[in-house]
Amino acid sequence: MVVETTDFLLRVGLATVFGLIVGLDRQIKRKPLGAQAYMLISAGSAAMMILAMNYGAGAMAEDDAIGVDPTRVIQGILGGIGFLGAGAIISQNDEGRLRGVASGAAIWTVGGIGIATGLGYLIEAGFLALLTFAILAGFEWLQSKDMLPDENDVE
Repeated sequence: MVVETTDFLLRVGLATVFGLIVGLDRQIKRKPLGAQAYMLISAGSAAMMILAMNYGAGAMAEDDAIGVDPTRVIQGILGGIGFLGAGAIISQNDEGRLRGVASGAAIWTVGGIGIATGLGYLIEAGFLALLTFAILAGFEWLQSKDMLPDENDVE
């Protein structure tokens, strides 16, 4: 099944908005990567997934011997995003503790949001974007109320 241009624009546009939802939390908190990076990761993941599906559908239509495995595209996208997440995590504070682990996890999650959006799972992707934002914002709120230690208080 080929994704038509209007559906492509809708899915990539929504992926961008979903990336913005997560990225705003990171931008406001001045974390390693801001909203722009999250938007690009989500939009790029959605676009790559759709393009791979369209290419596969076209190739299979031309030659019955060609098989397409979309899970390989997903693996490639998430593997590449892992490098971005690692870059956010590698930075250490003065005590040698890792910083940016939540940002690294959020980057990986935003890649999944983009993949889900690209595959047409729009409600699921939107839910995951809101859930990710709630987790990031919720932990910050709990830390601000001294209900959880922040990363500077952890021994």
